[in-house]
Amino acid sequence: MNHFRNLLCAVALLPAICIAQVQVLGFELGTSTQQHVKAKLGKKTEISNPATNKFSGGLQFTTSGAGYDIEGLSSVVYIFDKEQRLSAVLMEISKGRFDEIFNVLAGKYKLTRQQRPFVGNKFGGFKAEGVTIELDAPHLSFEMHVSYIRDDLYNRFRSQSAQEALQQKDSERGKF
Repeated sequence: MNHFRNLLCAVALLPAICIAQVQVLGFELGTSTQQHVKAKLGKKTEISNPATNKFSGGLQFTTSGAGYDIEGLSSVVYIFDKEQRLSAVLMEISKGRFDEIFNVLAGKYKLTRQQRPFVGNKFGGFKAEGVTIELDAPHLSFEMHVSYIRDDLYNRFRSQSAQEALQQKDSERGKF
């Protein structure tokens, strides 16, 4: 009877175990800790600008693109939650690599949105289990942004940003 109960528990937990965590730059979103990330990065690049992220309430810091062996990478921002787990990775990389990176992401994740004109702003949105991935290449910029953000942080960011925009408009209306 105990063997049957153990087997039943193992089968019940199998879906949770099988969900692959989203990895970026060798770290798992939602799993990698601040201490682990800092220890691993400290060996290959300089960590700077530590601050508290206003959306996650946790630490965020920046590294240069040096030491990652990724062509055109100029900076990486790591954002952690209050429990010191990795919540987001925001990269700036040369815009000339948009199509290459778009195709890599499209091969790994579900495409949710795309805008790929010959001239103009380019965008790619992707979805993985609990994570939103965005590729944003503004037309008049030499850089693009590649963002991996856990959904809880992404939703908090969108909600709070919308609220701040409304407050700003109300404030501006009061000045006329």
